[in-house]
Amino acid sequence: MSHPDAAADTGDSQVRLRRQLRAWAKAETKTLRLTGWLGLAEGLCIAAFAWGLSHMVSDLFGHPETLSALLPALLVTVGALAVRAGIGLINQKLSLKAARSIIRHIRLDIMGKALAGRIDSAQHQSRLNALFEDSEALEGYYARFSQSELQARVLPLGLLALMAVVSPVSAGILLLTLLPFVALMAILGMTSADESKRQLEALSRLSNLFVDRIKALPLILSFEAGPRQVRSVGHAARDVAERTLRVLKVAFVTSAVLEFFSALSVALIAIYCGFYLLGELPFPSPEILTFPAAFFVLALAPEVYAPMRRLAAAYHDRQTAMAATQRLIALDILPETTPAAPLISAPEIIYQDVICGFADDPDFRIGPVSFTARPGQVIALRGPTGSGKTTLLRLLLGYGHKISGDILIKGESAGDISASIAWVSQNPPILSGTLADNLTLANRAATKADIAQAITDFHLEGLVTTRDKALLHDLNERGSGLSGGERRKLGLARAALKEAPILLLDEPTADLDSAAEDDLIRLLPALFKGRTVILSSHSPKLCALADLVVDIT
Repeated sequence: MSHPDAAADTGDSQVRLRRQLRAWAKAETKTLRLTGWLGLAEGLCIAAFAWGLSHMVSDLFGHPETLSALLPALLVTVGALAVRAGIGLINQKLSLKAARSIIRHIRLDIMGKALAGRIDSAQHQSRLNALFEDSEALEGYYARFSQSELQARVLPLGLLALMAVVSPVSAGILLLTLLPFVALMAILGMTSADESKRQLEALSRLSNLFVDRIKALPLILSFEAGPRQVRSVGHAARDVAERTLRVLKVAFVTSAVLEFFSALSVALIAIYCGFYLLGELPFPSPEILTFPAAFFVLALAPEVYAPMRRLAAAYHDRQTAMAATQRLIALDILPETTPAAPLISAPEIIYQDVICGFADDPDFRIGPVSFTARPGQVIALRGPTGSGKTTLLRLLLGYGHKISGDILIKGESAGDISASIAWVSQNPPILSGTLADNLTLANRAATKADIAQAITDFHLEGLVTTRDKALLHDLNERGSGLSGGERRKLGLARAALKEAPILLLDEPTADLDSAAEDDLIRLLPALFKGRTVILSSHSPKLCALADLVVDIT
């Protein structure tokens, strides 16, 4: 038996997740509201179809000598079907477009926070790796579930009210079948939520494990550890399969419950209407039921359950989205501090006896490091891999574990100066979307002309489609198809568009061959102009561009 407080915490968590999902959808509120109204308009088409069908059948039996009497009812029936199909098609397109727009903005927001240093991507790289899987899981919620939920809340009651006008007894029969159905669906929904959460966690573990093993493939092969790693990935894959089967099992039970009560309600109404019209009811009926009215309620009965059938089909999307939302908001976003006013010109940066390390490893220390970067100068931090060059750079971004010393900007302790920093990491993050989306991550106000200029300056023409010189080649989040040099150039172009007076580069030429390194280095002097630059590298060619080289040991 669960503790009441635990249940309350779960309820509060669900409310918080729903609020977050609504907050993400705020930019597409009008579109989603329109899709909701279009979904409700289907109810009118359903009623018109049932009316037309019932009168068409009634007229067919009542006036077999003339087919012209069938024409009005036939036109209403066919017209209702056509309009309903058109509404459904438009609704699907609008819903999917809104869902993709919401996902895109979520990814832009989180990636922007990562680029601004508000997500400790070094500590939570596995979570950032899952960013795209988790955000992709939201598509079904916005494209299908949200509209299905509104229809399931409104349409059954509206159709029941319409049935009650024609045949209160039939409406009462249908209402009695709805009560146990709703109770069973609530129980199955809670079970589905737990299973969906476990499935998403297992899928994320498999994804991170696979990416990690691919990165470490040379090491695995050199130590002949392949069979063991294959077994490890296999166990994770089987775990995903088992949890997926559990989710499917709940989905099958849900469908069975839905179909049982739907069939039961139609059967009971058919029996009642049939015996009434035959005059064989074993009890007196409080209503007068004609053949067209009986056919009308019988045609409407399956449609009362249809919105709930669609909701049940989309319910897994809702549970998956809730689990994904919980993981997305669990990304450790560092507390926001009051940002300093953006710097207009290249500042002087002073490291005074800075000693830093890692919060989870108190015995490891870097420094003391001291140097002065005068306005417009280029400082290179040189040292072997693991010496702490990246950690020293990240201190300027506002995170990292500084033990002692101070960093001064224009003679004052550095606060939140992220708005004044352009940051280029060793592996510039790629967003699933267009080239322009990726270039403007740090400056959403960049114009098409600015983007085109950056593409020209950093020789990214090969990534531009011929149909649109403003550029918009689709990329995926893994940067598939990009060479190492192209990926680094994209990061540099992104930094150039920010026009920040401080530029930080973390090993910009690492892992590039000599030709690619030379090609990249030729682009840097123009990027450095008018900025105070601190870069980390152990490349002699790159360090040759620096005004001062600081050795980190």
